[in-house]
Amino acid sequence: MDSSSRQLLKVENLTKRYLIKNTFFKKDYFTALSNVSFTVDKGSIVGLVGESGSGKSTIGKIILNLIKPDEGKVYLLDKDITNGLSKEDRKKLSIIFQDPRTSLNPRYKIKDILQEPLTVHGYPKSERETIVKKVIKDVGLEETFLDRYPHELSGGQRQRVAIARAIVLNPMLIVADEPTSALDVSLQLQIVNLIKSLRDEKGISFIFISHDLNVVGYLSDYIIVLYKGKVMEKGKKEDIVKNPIHPYTKLLLQSIPPDHPKHRKTFIPIKESINNPEGCEFMDRCPMATQQCKQKPTYKVLDGREVYCHFV
Repeated sequence: MDSSSRQLLKVENLTKRYLIKNTFFKKDYFTALSNVSFTVDKGSIVGLVGESGSGKSTIGKIILNLIKPDEGKVYLLDKDITNGLSKEDRKKLSIIFQDPRTSLNPRYKIKDILQEPLTVHGYPKSERETIVKKVIKDVGLEETFLDRYPHELSGGQRQRVAIARAIVLNPMLIVADEPTSALDVSLQLQIVNLIKSLRDEKGISFIFISHDLNVVGYLSDYIIVLYKGKVMEKGKKEDIVKNPIHPYTKLLLQSIPPDHPKHRKTFIPIKESINNPEGCEFMDRCPMATQQCKQKPTYKVLDGREVYCHFV
């Protein structure tokens, strides 16, 4: 099988700017994404990791056609979907939102929430009931939950319902936008393992968005590290986690709490961010920064991964 037959999604040179100031004399823009490119293979999990404001959720919204990019293209199975999705293409894409308390309609019973996408896409009522009973079990809940309302469920149960809604149309790709951040630590691993099992059993691909490199490293096959809308480093999970190259990736890994206090590492303080549009986006906070960083680096390919740094 060649790489083109494995490829499900291709994101090519995405750039997105938001207008933040508009006066008679001047317009100021915030660049949320700058020339971001990556691919998602069928049945794989791609992790997008970075701090708040790095552009992770913007990528997910563009893929789902919720917003349009200023530049770049998105291809689903080699079809350009940048400027619109057909009804059939929309069935192939789905999303899991961050907080199920706000993403689930409190006036609907769980069975109504799960049936709504099926109704929109014209499934007969008898099929809808059969599918809903199956997906609620697929996410580890009993059929009795179908007659409950969201407020009657715990946080972890609500997120399982949100996942059930995401898989009810049997999509090819799901954008999971920080689906564990609103949960207790004890529940996070259960949801991560559920996502992993859905990939293994149903062949669904995931784009998993998170600020937690520890979770992304556990779940993903491929990792993309973002900072200020720019890809700092991307490659296979094993390479990124075991041998990070970019200084920002190293700092993210260093911030992961140790298993035991005696394993604590010396933490390098991260400087405050200062806007530096001319040079490397990470220069003002980088412990390795030199005068050379006042010029933008180019991407360098090393053993199958790409790194955005002068010192590779």
